[in-house]
Amino acid sequence: MVHLLIKHGAKINTCMKDGASPLFIASQNGHLRAVQTLLSHGAVVDQRRLDGATPLWIAAQMNHAAIARLLLKVGAAVDNIRRDGATPLFKACHKGHVDVVEELLKYKPCLSLLPNGESALHAASLFGHLNIVKLLLHSGADPKLKNSDGATPKELAVESKHKLVAEYLYQTLLKK
Repeated sequence: MVHLLIKHGAKINTCMKDGASPLFIASQNGHLRAVQTLLSHGAVVDQRRLDGATPLWIAAQMNHAAIARLLLKVGAAVDNIRRDGATPLFKACHKGHVDVVEELLKYKPCLSLLPNGESALHAASLFGHLNIVKLLLHSGADPKLKNSDGATPKELAVESKHKLVAEYLYQTLLKK
């Protein structure tokens, strides 16, 4: 269907009122073939919605790892920040999307504090995603980093009653 629309003159970078492009919508809904087709016909990979979200950001939020992989491969910026200060990595860590986090980490995203005052490790710790906490620490995230409220990832895990995450972070801090 996408091929047919393009063949008949559809403009692939035209956006909806909220700024969502066809590539954004295909990425959001997990339509890998449509994403491939749009990219091969010149879709702008980092075209932002009005809130600053990009196709990679929405693929990360929706747990579409194959689409995230493709977007990164064709040059999507790994650290594009949405207006609220969240990156694709932050959102994937918040949601617990391990496969997406693994793809993003291959492209060396920012592991320090973001404009929203948090880091990806803070998000993973707050929501109890132990596998992601381990991936982030292995990739160099700082377990001592304090967010804008002065809390460490371990403190957030304790406050949120994520005992396994808190224990893992505690053991990591003992080794440092």
